[in-house]
Amino acid sequence: MQERYDAIVIGAGLGGLTGGALLARAGYQVLVLEKNAQVGGAATCFERDGQRFEVSLHETTAPGTGVADPKAQIIRALGLEDRVEFVPVGDFQEVRSPALGTPVLLPQGLDKVDAVLAARFPGQAEAITRFLVQIGRTQEAMAALSERHDSQWWLGHAADLPLDLWAVMRDMRHSLSDVMGRYFGDDELIKLVLAANLPYYSDDPDRLWWLAYAVAQGGYLTGGGHYIKGGSAKLSEALVEVIREAGGAVLTGHEVTRIVTGAEGQATGVQVKTGPRAVTEVAAPVILSNAAPAALEGMLPEAQRAGFLEPFAGKPLSISLFTVNFALSRPAAELGVNAYSTVLLPEWMETLDDFRAAAPLLGAAPAGRMPPMVVVDYGQIDSGLGPVGPVSVTGVDRLENWEGLDEAAYAARKAEWVAAIRDRLEAEWPGFAAAVTGSDMATARTMRDYLGTPGGAVYGFAPEVPKSLVTGPGGTVRTAVPGLFLASAWAGFGGFSGAMGAGAMAARAAIRALG
Repeated sequence: MQERYDAIVIGAGLGGLTGGALLARAGYQVLVLEKNAQVGGAATCFERDGQRFEVSLHETTAPGTGVADPKAQIIRALGLEDRVEFVPVGDFQEVRSPALGTPVLLPQGLDKVDAVLAARFPGQAEAITRFLVQIGRTQEAMAALSERHDSQWWLGHAADLPLDLWAVMRDMRHSLSDVMGRYFGDDELIKLVLAANLPYYSDDPDRLWWLAYAVAQGGYLTGGGHYIKGGSAKLSEALVEVIREAGGAVLTGHEVTRIVTGAEGQATGVQVKTGPRAVTEVAAPVILSNAAPAALEGMLPEAQRAGFLEPFAGKPLSISLFTVNFALSRPAAELGVNAYSTVLLPEWMETLDDFRAAAPLLGAAPAGRMPPMVVVDYGQIDSGLGPVGPVSVTGVDRLENWEGLDEAAYAARKAEWVAAIRDRLEAEWPGFAAAVTGSDMATARTMRDYLGTPGGAVYGFAPEVPKSLVTGPGGTVRTAVPGLFLASAWAGFGGFSGAMGAGAMAARAAIRALG
């Protein structure tokens, strides 16, 4: 390390790496410090017994396919098109539930989804069309509000733009339950099919902000899902390459223990733990943080902590997730798995509100009641994770499910849930259990310990309905400490796009601060 840099980035997650890469490309000297042994945060992979496993990514929108997706501009700006390959995953998802009987396979494209659902639920055909039209209009409106367009674009959209903006404004303060109730009344089955993958976003449809759902879900329905070939670690590694090629430094195994501030309270540098007893101070007028605000509090001088945390007071944390990865001896497709993404809704789920009862199930040993789960078969695509793609299973979790357990009890509970989930997949696809050669489970406790997030939150703050149109739901990259910016999902909304978007906003703010 040098003694001084133009900018220091705390944490090498996607947001921090994005902000650091943009600053480095703009000609600033950048230092990225990561306490873990590898970069990426949640955007990484690990290997066990010769099998490469994905830590977090199931699918994302590819640059240019998702409306209002900041990744497209960032990837172009950093020249990542030739370094990262986005592989389409095909159909959106298959939904399986005892209440459905025959599974429903949702394709890619709003028109195709409309046709499939209208054929399956003919009594709701008109409502389905109107619901999907609103998602499409919301997507278009967000594109208009978040991207720059020339006069030709505005001319071409002049007729539809008022309707698009009305679709956003009308439901600006509504939840997913509010909007679905307006379209589908008490028909819970169609709601469950349309929101089967709700665990990716929340476990409470009454509190999930409609606009966040419409933008995220709409991106997949319109542009389709994609996976980064070789795993999400490839994106993190590509960002590191950009930083280093521009003269910046990225150091793992270096934990920031303190943020140094000047006489006027401004950030002036950091103290870094470089060994068991070694601490070094590095100066910089700008600091980007990929860490949660709660983690930053302890790094600040005591006199500044209350003022720093005040803007975040009362903001609820996002959900956490559990993930079970299975290595297989044969492709899951040979066992009957016919979709990249399959949602298994349990027999006890009858309404959209039942999602709220899912997370507490992991607070005890399996007792016959399984949570709703998203099953991803990486073998369905050219994932780059190995000759026989692993299968990943994800659902909602809470840190309180695992608190108070010693290591032996924690390991035993995890083993019980891995076995129960394996047996559930065996019941759905006979032969699955015999094909499993290895497994690994991550819980909300894993998320807290590895990512350093309070409550094991995986998306920053929860995307809940805003309390007012004035304050809005989003966060800001700026903090009460001059020169300290948030470059992570904690500055806005979660997911890869949210984290990278926040990193880009933090970089722009830092450049303005640097003059």
